[in-house]
Amino acid sequence: MKTAGSFLEALDRKAKMLAPAARATFEANRELCSWLLDPLARWAEAAYGTEVFDAAARGYAEYCVGVAKAKAIYEREGHYTPERMPEIMSGVYEDEGYMIPYMWAAILIYPFWPSMVSHIAIFRDEFIRKLPRNGRVLELACGHGVLSLLAAEERPDLQIEGSDISPPAIAVANRLLGVSGHSSRIHFDVKDALKIETQNGANKYDGVISGMLAEHLVDPTPLFSTMAQRVASNGLVFFSTALESPQRDHVYEYNWESRPLQMAEAAGLRVSRLASDAAAVPKGSKFLPRATAMILRSR
Repeated sequence: MKTAGSFLEALDRKAKMLAPAARATFEANRELCSWLLDPLARWAEAAYGTEVFDAAARGYAEYCVGVAKAKAIYEREGHYTPERMPEIMSGVYEDEGYMIPYMWAAILIYPFWPSMVSHIAIFRDEFIRKLPRNGRVLELACGHGVLSLLAAEERPDLQIEGSDISPPAIAVANRLLGVSGHSSRIHFDVKDALKIETQNGANKYDGVISGMLAEHLVDPTPLFSTMAQRVASNGLVFFSTALESPQRDHVYEYNWESRPLQMAEAAGLRVSRLASDAAAVPKGSKFLPRATAMILRSR
């Protein structure tokens, strides 16, 4: 049975320049990273076969190269330079050839990037493990679905719904779901979660997940309103976003940790936990790429 080591070995084969840094991050946080990667390795092999690990490593490498190129442009231009939104929709979210490698990279950055590891701890220890018994969870823009799958793996009492605007992403999520053993408790669907209205106090959830979504929106304000409307009065929100971290489809540029915090507070949420970690950048860089995670509660 495959484990976390299968992803690391694939990096040694297919992304040699990136493998040492990824392995160092993993080894420094072995228990936490294994909590994510061990079940993912089982699901990935069962869903796609052993060749999936090399495919994931190639996707991770392509993603990292794309990030490096975007950072270079960002340093030169001084602001995000995303493609126009219609092109992002058709050329990114609806493009299976792009989205499937991207989906593997989007989960592997959690255990392989120092700026993302703390998100695993916050998600597991301060969100999943503190949700009410028999809770209902909603994941907005679930992508690969791995956060929802990990929540179900950790908590057999949870019922989870996830949605994403990208059909290829939901295809990946459902394929992993089909082999996970959690099909009776998770449902993934293609839809724009921000366009579904909450009516008469219905559709409240004990937990809401919004992982690395806000930076993909022209205006993240409706996302915070949606989270505030959807979370129950005693519920929890896991929210994360990228700051000064340009990518092909990153549209909204956060420069300060205070900005998403202010948006959350303006929507009626309060922050009970916040972590923001930086990536290593060359000396003299104008921008400091960071990843921020928060636990939010209703006011």
